[in-house]
Amino acid sequence: MTASREHWLGPDAPAERRLAAILSRLDGQRRAMEGTMRLGTADLRLLWLLADGRARTLKEIADELRLEQSTINRQVNAALASGYVERRRRDGGSAHEFERTDEGRRVFDADTARSLGAYASALSHMGPRGSETFLVLAHEFLDHYQREVENAAG
Repeated sequence: MTASREHWLGPDAPAERRLAAILSRLDGQRRAMEGTMRLGTADLRLLWLLADGRARTLKEIADELRLEQSTINRQVNAALASGYVERRRRDGGSAHEFERTDEGRRVFDADTARSLGAYASALSHMGPRGSETFLVLAHEFLDHYQREVENAAG
């Protein structure tokens, strides 16, 4: 019987197992990078959405992030308490809108620069041809995988 690593990553392992192992390793490295960042996933996702400069209501945020409004309410309140977003009344209405503060923008920019910088460095090590081939194939794979997920969901 082969060792566990060979079972998943060896040259004779099925492609889908090798891919699962690669994606698991990527996820582990991504989580390790998140551990070096100031923002958590929820704050990053919220501040990324608000990066376009358009203020949004809780409902709009929930709709765009495809999360329950109660989840968004907790996340936005935590971001408010941390000083990453601010709340104001929408003109002529009772709904509050939320937008990034200068602190939210600064922390978001620093964290995304760190994370995206690591991606850029890794792609750079692959060289222009290798990185472009990787990106094209990754995009193609995700398009096919998305169709499979949609088919499975019915």
